[in-house]
Amino acid sequence: MIHYALLALFISFFTSFILIYLARRGIIFLLRDHLHEGPQRFHTVPTPRLGGVGIFMVLFVAVGLAYLKGDAFKGELLLLSLSSLPAFLAGLLEDLLGKLSPRLRFLLIWCSGTAVFFLLGAKITRLDLPFDKVFNVLLISYFFTVFALTGLSNAINIIDGFNGLASMVSIIIFLALGYVSYKVGDYFITTVCLTMVGALAGFFIFNYPNGLIFLGDGGAYLTGFLIGTISVLLVKRHPEVSAWFPFLVCIYPIFETLFSIYRKKFLRKISPFLPDGLHLHMLIYKRLTKWLLGPSADKLKRNAATSPFLWMLCLIGVAPALMFWNNPLVLIGFSIFFALIYLYLYWKILMPTWIRKK
Repeated sequence: MIHYALLALFISFFTSFILIYLARRGIIFLLRDHLHEGPQRFHTVPTPRLGGVGIFMVLFVAVGLAYLKGDAFKGELLLLSLSSLPAFLAGLLEDLLGKLSPRLRFLLIWCSGTAVFFLLGAKITRLDLPFDKVFNVLLISYFFTVFALTGLSNAINIIDGFNGLASMVSIIIFLALGYVSYKVGDYFITTVCLTMVGALAGFFIFNYPNGLIFLGDGGAYLTGFLIGTISVLLVKRHPEVSAWFPFLVCIYPIFETLFSIYRKKFLRKISPFLPDGLHLHMLIYKRLTKWLLGPSADKLKRNAATSPFLWMLCLIGVAPALMFWNNPLVLIGFSIFFALIYLYLYWKILMPTWIRKK
């Protein structure tokens, strides 16, 4: 299975290199970010936003390789790749056009969720909670599953704000999911995870620290959708794996999204869909890195210094999840612990008395 990851790394590396070269030569200017003004822009040079193209290509190369080798899971891999196409297009069209409505993007990702629900049987059947029997009702399972997949797709897009942030967080998540899937003998899920690790690593080489290419909405939606689908399949196919394992592994982007909705809707009284500059990663960039590196530090250095803080935050969820992947009560406890840590850090950075004391 390692050869899938190595091939994915090579393809993504090569694709990223070509896109960067063409965009910087001005041959295909549509590949460059237009440096829109807004609270979520932290770069200063027009940059290719199509890093997700290489990752999407990797999926179908992996399908071809699986058919050539006669792997038992080749059909599942093909269905997963085809099902992810609408989610990828939702972001790709936004990257190219810059004006695709949130409603249409939501609908396209929902179509991908519907496809994996019916074609791959990726459905939520339990949460390891007392009311799990409600998921025996197909309609409830369908809406809950597709809503969760759509939400996680958007969650990865939300944290995709700084060089190396979303890609490394996703690599960590896929490694954790791949480790447990290997332990329970699910080689289809393990292969997908390793393939995505290789693809994201090939992108990461160009993205961090200098931001030569961006993941784009297409790459972020695709990555989040695949994380969600793999998580659902792992829990459904293996009763020994707690439903709280993938939740805790993915808790950083999930909690960031939920807290963002709460902050905008109930605290700021604005639409949850409007961008703002108050995500945790933005506060770290604006305040913590400026305090650590000095106000005269250039934006690129502060950009690169932001992501490692969030990688470590992600590991606060992933590390205990790997140790207690089959123990729901312990996983729930660590989920609550992560939420408290997140809120404490957010408040301390938002109200930085420690800066004024320096």
